[in-house]
Amino acid sequence: MTGRVCVIGNTNLDLVMGLLPVWPEAGTETFLDRADFRAGGSAANTALVLRSLGCESGLISALGSDPLGDILRAGFTGELDRIARLPGQTGLSVGVLHPGAERSFLSVNGHLGEMDLGMILSALEDWPLDGALVLVSGAFAMPRLLSDQTALIDHLRLAGAKVAIDPGWPGDGWTPEVRRQVEGWVGRVDHLLMNDKEILGLTGAAGLTEGFDSLASRVADTTCLVAKIGRNGAVLRQGESVSRAVAPVIEVFDTVGAGDAFNAGYLDAISGGAGPKTALQAGVNVASRVISRFPRGDAL
Repeated sequence: MTGRVCVIGNTNLDLVMGLLPVWPEAGTETFLDRADFRAGGSAANTALVLRSLGCESGLISALGSDPLGDILRAGFTGELDRIARLPGQTGLSVGVLHPGAERSFLSVNGHLGEMDLGMILSALEDWPLDGALVLVSGAFAMPRLLSDQTALIDHLRLAGAKVAIDPGWPGDGWTPEVRRQVEGWVGRVDHLLMNDKEILGLTGAAGLTEGFDSLASRVADTTCLVAKIGRNGAVLRQGESVSRAVAPVIEVFDTVGAGDAFNAGYLDAISGGAGPKTALQAGVNVASRVISRFPRGDAL
């Protein structure tokens, strides 16, 4: 493996604000203590943390044609970044933070609804994929790409890349159709990075062990199945081997992007030659460092 990491997926603008104990009445105004205006989307979040770790990496994504897209584009000008500009409004999410590290999101999909396989393949034409590690992230935020996820994964593997996916949470829930889609992707990848609730939603299992058993029947023994479980760290299963990573106790205000930061730490370690157990702990450690800061910024 070369050490290069390619991140493919969603980029939008995030406005994160808090804390809000209860939703205000309609027609009123509420003043909050803190806010952060920054790049968001699971792929962009991971790409920014990878860059801060010094990993040779790049983001394959798109932005709208509006001034918000101009602002975000200035943050992704690296040699391996490939950011298309699509007509229309850049996607935007407002994250409202609540006590107890809970959060709510109000989002406009904007340009993300126009991202498709042709755009991604065009961006990848000169990307050095052979021997690289590629993360496909945020599939459900890009509806036109959903039906072509299998084709994208197969393209990456044929180009000589190892593939990881973090599809996120489907907007319409874990319907039978969505489960069939994701199950088709799982058997093609080297690393599956999901949180515990997503694994239970995908498999319909009552507990994480049962969920891992269900997934293990669909993948090769070498595939790393990762469950991110927040303040309880993370669990990885590869074949019959199970590893756990413990999260440090920290004071947390903003947990937005915690799983994306984990992905960056994990993939950076794997691309550098670390074993799965070491990479699992690296992912937890990086996520803990990132979410302990507010405003977030780009550097660790």
